[in-house]
This record gives sequence, structure tokens and C-alpha cells, in this order.
Amino acid sequence: RGRSLAELAGRVPFEEAVGLLWGCPVAGLREELGRARAAAFAGAGRLGDALARAEGMDALRAALGHGLGEGEPAPVEILGACAVYAAAWWRGQQGLEPVAPDPALGHAADLLRMIRGEAASAEEARALDAYLVTVIDHGLNASTFTARVVASTRSDR
Repeated sequence: RGRSLAELAGRVPFEEAVGLLWGCPVAGLREELGRARAAAFAGAGRLGDALARAEGMDALRAALGHGLGEGEPAPVEILGACAVYAAAWWRGQQGLEPVAPDPALGHAADLLRMIRGEAASAEEARALDAYLVTVIDHGLNASTFTARVVASTRSDR
């Protein structure tokens, strides 16, 4: 909000960009996201076979539908769960067990660690932070949405 991509990418962590986008206090957001990742992992028993789906986005949609419990989840809960479920899905596709999140880490560093099963270098975490900041507000613009609808319904065939 009111800051250019050039001001943010590679200069602020993902959590700070999220706080700016959501218009919420940035202080404590890293910790909130860490707690949200831990809660999502702790509630993974509710997922059933949602993460067994072959397509990653199908698995993520199913997991979010089952794993967040009753009621309307807070945005931070959804964001934390996305990282946990995406990493768990990827590891499952490789025949590996999910890795529990480390709430003390930043979101990007923990996502890489949950995928790999080992810590990412500071440089790798900064690179993913920068990437996440660049796509934070542009993942579903009108043309992207249209393309995804067409592709998901296979109406292009």
C-alpha cells in the first residue's frame, strides 16, 4: 500500500510486505505466521487424503478446505497453512514425510526448510523472500484469473 515493488523486493522480508498489504501492524507478524504454521501442522490429522492428490493446487485447495477447522479462518492462518500444506504435498510426492515447521524462522526460510528437510542458506531464504514479495499482490489479476479458469475447466480443448 503506497510503496513500490522496487522499494520492497529484496529489501524487506515477506512478512513486512504482508503487513503493508493487509494494513496491519508489521511488528509481531513473523511470530504470528510462525504460530499459524505450527497450528496448521498440528491440525494435519484433519486433512485425510487431501494431500494425496496429484495436482498441487488441487491438493492445496482440498487441504485448506479440511485443515482449517470450523468458522472463518484468519488470513494469517490461511497463509501459514499454505506453506505447511504445500511443503507437505511436495514431500509426499517424493515419498517423504512432512517436516514440522519451525515457528522461530521467517516464512520463506521455513518454507524452504519444510520442503528440503534441512535449513536453507541465508542467501536462499533472501531470494525466496524477494520472490514472494514480488508476487504478493499480483498472483490473481484479471488475466491470470481468466487463464486459470480456462485451464482448470479444460475449456481450451
